[in-house]
Amino acid sequence: MRRINIILIISVFGLFSCKTETEIPRVEYSKEVVSSPIQFAKGVISTDDNSEFELTFSENGRTVYFSRRAPEKKQKIYVSNIENGKWTEPMLADFSIDRDETASITPDGKYLFFGSERPIPDKPNKGNFDMNIWMMEKTVNGWSEPKPLPEPINAVQLENEKWPSSNNNFFFTNDNETFYFTTMMRGTKSIKLYETKFDGEDFSEPKAIDGIWDDEKFWVYSAVISPNGKYLLFNSYDAPGGSGGEDIFVCKKTENGWSKAKPIGQLVNSKNEESSPRFSRDGKYFFFSRAENLGNYEYGEWSIFFVETKYLNLEKIFE
Repeated sequence: MRRINIILIISVFGLFSCKTETEIPRVEYSKEVVSSPIQFAKGVISTDDNSEFELTFSENGRTVYFSRRAPEKKQKIYVSNIENGKWTEPMLADFSIDRDETASITPDGKYLFFGSERPIPDKPNKGNFDMNIWMMEKTVNGWSEPKPLPEPINAVQLENEKWPSSNNNFFFTNDNETFYFTTMMRGTKSIKLYETKFDGEDFSEPKAIDGIWDDEKFWVYSAVISPNGKYLLFNSYDAPGGSGGEDIFVCKKTENGWSKAKPIGQLVNSKNEESSPRFSRDGKYFFFSRAENLGNYEYGEWSIFFVETKYLNLEKIFE
C-alpha cells in the first residue's frame, strides 16, 4: 500500500461566508512550499494509469473524495483518509455504483452531493446522455441512501435532446445555504451559472447569474466560490483570454454581483486542458485538474494538481 506524507496542524478559522463560525482544521498538504502546481498525492491519489479529477474534502479536511476513471471504464468516486499523517490507498466509495463524479461536501459536513448517470426512478432518459445531481445526508451510520434533487435542478432529457442540454453534475456551496450549479437549461444555448437557496427541506427556484461574459455563448462550468467569498472560479472552453482549450477563469465579488471573467493566469492555464477549480477548507491550497492536449480533440489522462492559493495573486488580476 502506497501512501503519501502530510503534516496536520489544527487551528481555528471562521468561514468568512458562513453565518456562524466553524472550526476548520488547517491541513498542510505538503511539507514544502508549493509555489508552482504539482500533482496532489502523486502515486496514491494522482496516478499514471488512471484519470483522476475533481475533489472535495470533508469538513475537517482529513477525508477526500475524488473522481477516478480507469482505462476503458466509467469514472467512479473514490475516498481516501489521513491515518497517521498519510493518505490511505483510495477505495471505491460505497455509494458509487454507476458513472459517478464531482462529489461535493457542504462545509458543515451534513450533506454530500454528486453527479451520476444512474437513472432517476420513473423518469427514463430519452436523450443521448444524461447526468443529474444526487444528495446524501450524514447519519450515525455514514451517508444515507442517495436521492435525486428535484426539478428544475435536475431535468431528465427528452426525446432527441443531446448533451449538454439538461445535464447537471456539480452542486456547490460554501455557506450551507446558497448553492450553485452550472447547466444548459432546456431551450437555452449555453451552459450558465445558477443559484438556489436550501432551507434544509426545499430548494428555491434557481436564478441565472448573468453578465460573466459579454457573449453568453461562452460556458460557465464547474463553478466554485473561494472560502473567503471574494472570488468565483470556473472553467470554460476556448473562451476570451484563455491559453487554448479548457481553461480556468475567475470573477471578483462586487457590490452588484460578480465582475466580468478574467483568466486565472499562466501559473495554472496552459496549452493543455485545465478544469475543476477547488479549494482546501481553509483556502490555503487551490486544486485543479489537468490533461495533456494531444490535438484533434484527443487528451491524455487527467490528474489533480495543487498550488498554494497566495501564488495565484488573485487580487492583482483585477488591478
